[in-house]
Amino acid sequence: QADMAALALLQSILGGGSAALATPGAGTTTRLATQVVKQSPYVESCAAFNTSYSDAGLFGVYGVSQPDKAGDMCMSIAKTLTGLTNVSGDELTRAKAMLKGNLFRQMDDDSALMQDMGTQLLLSGRYGSPTDFAKAIDAASASDVSAAAKKLLSGRPTVASFGDTHSVPHYGAIEAALRA
Repeated sequence: QADMAALALLQSILGGGSAALATPGAGTTTRLATQVVKQSPYVESCAAFNTSYSDAGLFGVYGVSQPDKAGDMCMSIAKTLTGLTNVSGDELTRAKAMLKGNLFRQMDDDSALMQDMGTQLLLSGRYGSPTDFAKAIDAASASDVSAAAKKLLSGRPTVASFGDTHSVPHYGAIEAALRA
């Protein structure tokens, strides 16, 4: 659970943002919101996602932009990802509070709780309670989160694009940007 907590914290730190939805509590202070969405009027939305399985997982970022600005958005996302190796204590404390708040809010929704239980059992073969995961979140240190970021960045990325992709950087350029 320690690795899952560190990855969930990375997702929380990255967060996301939407140019159309900038309400309080909508992740407007997360890294993707401040370093990608707010920096370009051409980025419509951007968010991190994370799914854990029993033996692997999927961690990524998606972004939506005007076609001719997709390259700029990709490079901004890569720069934001490489910055994850440095997380301040305040940022980690905020991410822990946000993540645990979301976790415990789901407990109030019977449907969400049952879906979470079923998903955990299907994907990992076991169920971990929100309280157990909150303990793992609290135990995660800045060095744990930094180590998880370094591990993510050391792998080969998967890149997918849809629509008018003429300005999306070549795979090698994205891979090099993530190694910088």
